[in-house]
Amino acid sequence: MLPSPDAVPVTDPALLSAVDAAALLQAGQLHPRELLDACLNRTRMFDGAIGAWIRLYPEVAYTAADAAADRLLRARREQTSVSPLCGLPIALKDLFAVSGLPLTASSRVLEGNIAAGHSGVWRRLEDAGAVLMGHVHADEFAIGLTTPQVGNPWNTDFSPGGSSGGSAAALAARFVPLAMGTDTGGSARLPASACGVSSIKPTYGRIATYGTIPLTWTCDHVAPMARSLADAALLLSVIAGADAADPITALGPPVPDGGYPIAAVGGHAPLAGVRLGLPENPNPAPPQAVQRVIDGVVDLARSLGADTVPVTMPALPSSLATRDGAEVGAYHRQFGDRLGLYRPESALFAAAAVASLNMPAGDYFTCERDRQRYQAEYNRMFADQGLDAIVVAGSSVDGARRNEFLGVSVTDGVVGDTRWANYAGAPVVTLPAGRSAATGLPVGVQFGARPWQDAELIQIGLEVQAALPVWRDGPTLVAAPARIPEIAPVAPGPGPDPTNTIDAAAPWRTPPMNPIG
Repeated sequence: MLPSPDAVPVTDPALLSAVDAAALLQAGQLHPRELLDACLNRTRMFDGAIGAWIRLYPEVAYTAADAAADRLLRARREQTSVSPLCGLPIALKDLFAVSGLPLTASSRVLEGNIAAGHSGVWRRLEDAGAVLMGHVHADEFAIGLTTPQVGNPWNTDFSPGGSSGGSAAALAARFVPLAMGTDTGGSARLPASACGVSSIKPTYGRIATYGTIPLTWTCDHVAPMARSLADAALLLSVIAGADAADPITALGPPVPDGGYPIAAVGGHAPLAGVRLGLPENPNPAPPQAVQRVIDGVVDLARSLGADTVPVTMPALPSSLATRDGAEVGAYHRQFGDRLGLYRPESALFAAAAVASLNMPAGDYFTCERDRQRYQAEYNRMFADQGLDAIVVAGSSVDGARRNEFLGVSVTDGVVGDTRWANYAGAPVVTLPAGRSAATGLPVGVQFGARPWQDAELIQIGLEVQAALPVWRDGPTLVAAPARIPEIAPVAPGPGPDPTNTIDAAAPWRTPPMNPIG
């Protein structure tokens, strides 16, 4: 349930959380154009130093804002309901197809590419009345961990993380209240942690990936991102669920009636009965300044009634890196004549991935069995220890300089202990935990659960965030006018895939094991 509009603070509309903005929009106390104006004005005033956006779509956005205003007015007159996302501006990572608009994965390789249709995610968002402001930068093809085109709004000398760095930076800078990211090995969680915002990596198969440029099909997750966990859960409630274009989405439990929780229960001990696992073997381990912040979150959870227990995470199978490379190569082989257009470190990665397609089919199936074995071991850890969630640092670095790894490596930068969740297919929420005493940069914390426990996990995160509302803190920005291309829609590309590329759709996807029967 949205808050009462009377409880929403009076402020610049661009500074409103998604939940608060939705409450005012639904009550008719804020017009979608007013909110869009504020977000575009703030973007144009400050994004010159940050560079979060790759393209803006003002014509598309104002048309959508006017349509949303009509829907909201009609709903109030007729006393009917309308999606809480109606009229809210949103940024899409430059991997999500929108028919007739450019889709380039932040790479020269796809320069001039026009989407042939809508991604499953954008179709749901458009139906809900969301307002598309533009596409934000990704690390090229979602490969790396730095998104070097973008500066961290807290200190633009530092990276916002990758690969959803543009999404996280746009949220932290208060350019937009909602953003879409993806997470294949931490690509939403690491930027969320680095920029002091929130993300949800849902259970694998919970959200359709159709019409989204892939990295590795068996680990790719669509990830809603926002300033607060409540905002991200509001977004998840709209985009989650069955999609005929992506059959795996129909195989899991249904989305909860009424959507996912967006408010803490509160009270003296809201986490009473909750058992949290503290992994003793994080890989890589965070530095002391980061660990101190995480320890503070653990102490807070205990004060809210949670019990904690040390746990040992199962070892990640080494074979899975080989499997991942083959999946990357299966998509990137279509660009073999354009390797010179990639960034140098991405070109090396893509070429090696294409070469890995020579692995025997039997080896690939062995990798898949190893992944299933890992999922079983992960679920067994929860069952044996009676866990509701585990607590892991959002990243394992205290900031990474923006260009330190440019041209060097796609696996360095804002690194962290994240791959366990993609191989397990498990849900994870990431939320701001505080700031490092050493660098002043944000520190995030991950809470992970068993597959299909998304709602229960979100509720745990909401209780922690209500008691530790550091998500409300924002960076101080210096005016730096932006010169962002402003694009109008054109005729869609020929397709047939919405991304207007080859082999974007997963040949198959299987849901993670359901540990709760």
